[in-house]
Amino acid sequence: MAGRGRIGRLAVVGVAVLVAVAVAVGVLGGSPGKSGPAARPGSGGTLTVAVATATNSLSPAMVANAAVDFTIPDYDPLIFEASDGELQPDLATSWSYVGSGNTQLDLSLRPDVTFSDGSLLSAVGVRQSLDYAKGAGGPQSGMLAGISSIDVTGPLSLAINLSAPDPVLPLELTQYYGIGDVISPKALADPSALTSANPSAGAGPYVYDPTASVVGDHYTYRARSGYFDLSRQRFTTIVIRVIANSQAAVNALSTGQVDVVVQGDPSTVSQVKAAGGHVTAVPFVWIGLDLLDRGGTTDRALADVRVRQAINYAVDRPLLTRAVLGPYGVPTDETVLPGADGWSAAAAGRYAYDPGKARELLAEAGYPKGLTIPVASIDLDGLNTMGQALAGQLAKVGINLQIETLSLSASSLTALLDRQYPAAVVAYGAQPIYLEDQGLFGPKASEYNAFGTDSPDLDGLVASSLSAAPSQQSRIDQQIEEYLVDQAWFVPVAFGPVLTFSRPGIGGVTVTSRSPVSDPLDWYRTQP
Repeated sequence: MAGRGRIGRLAVVGVAVLVAVAVAVGVLGGSPGKSGPAARPGSGGTLTVAVATATNSLSPAMVANAAVDFTIPDYDPLIFEASDGELQPDLATSWSYVGSGNTQLDLSLRPDVTFSDGSLLSAVGVRQSLDYAKGAGGPQSGMLAGISSIDVTGPLSLAINLSAPDPVLPLELTQYYGIGDVISPKALADPSALTSANPSAGAGPYVYDPTASVVGDHYTYRARSGYFDLSRQRFTTIVIRVIANSQAAVNALSTGQVDVVVQGDPSTVSQVKAAGGHVTAVPFVWIGLDLLDRGGTTDRALADVRVRQAINYAVDRPLLTRAVLGPYGVPTDETVLPGADGWSAAAAGRYAYDPGKARELLAEAGYPKGLTIPVASIDLDGLNTMGQALAGQLAKVGINLQIETLSLSASSLTALLDRQYPAAVVAYGAQPIYLEDQGLFGPKASEYNAFGTDSPDLDGLVASSLSAAPSQQSRIDQQIEEYLVDQAWFVPVAFGPVLTFSRPGIGGVTVTSRSPVSDPLDWYRTQP
């Protein structure tokens, strides 16, 4: 289904799968160096990784969030996100917000770092790289739009000044977004050369080798000398192969042609296990209904919170989870994962299956005989299957979902943005509340809030969260999630999995709910 980074924001025409990071955000720093479940040198050789789609770009400023696996080997970020979700030093050895309000982030850089082209890391060079990423127009460049200026405060120190609070900027500067990957100043003199035709220009443990790569088929990365952390350089060569067919990818894994398959298909899990392979799975993407027309612009009924709550009470989440997602799904009332930023114990289980309560609320709202709601879906199995399952459940209390399946085309997105449908079947990856405000529920959240629903109470909570100290932010974010659940803006049903397959002899393929996508630089060979 989806995962942060390699699947990222897959703009599936209005019902996008926006997957990012479910981590608690704070002001983090620490001592130099990285650590992880497999922080040890490997035995060399080649690691071959299968992915489903080729990258749109090999420049970290332009790479799609779905394709960051192609920039992780050769470009180091300012801040590194470990497999447990902790933010750790990388090219920046420490960072902190200055004063109150989360509008100035100071960073100190690692000394004596070289890029693959021989350039040295400096504060001036980092400023150039961030300025380039901000203006390049890449998929994640908007995350840097709030930067008003960057002050170089020393040869290896700088201050990032923001025009508005951004409490998760350290997260956005990690390896999973590209924009925080620092590009060599020599390369930035001619960024048009940052293509698959040329070696890469990063400070990572590997360098892209165009002479051993075929665009769209396989991409080769060679270990480089001079990298500061040998524990991240476990292989002599990393090859990323594009294998679109999930069965072909598993066949390649079973025969030893590839070592790891990312973006695994649930239907092939039994085959992987039968061949002795390892499966990692963690729930991450929630599927359900987005009740878009909360103001009643085209569907008066959805303006009544009792109707929206009735829809939630009418859903048997455990039943639908088993039916649609099998053993890998986790029922949910919330848009965030348990233990992640914004998750609320008080909101968990808020809508235990209660069809009697649903009918009661519908009657109170003036719909004792039920109602009909037009719903958009996209021609993708996961969404259509969930939509039909929801329709069957809701029909039992008199709510008729009039589902129209849209083709995978730009016109579908236009139909949602033009407010042609008051509700839609959606899939959305768990994120920090700050990013959910931008992409899911905020007044500018485009297709996920196509009617521009705006709540002064919610806006006030979001404003407080943006400028809050980390010790206060967690509780405010929980209050935001509790508001969304109580007001029933969405009908989350279940979190679906991110699956990674690895063959015997490969270690370090670790995922957690805070970091559901494994980093290829964590992987190592346990057997010769």
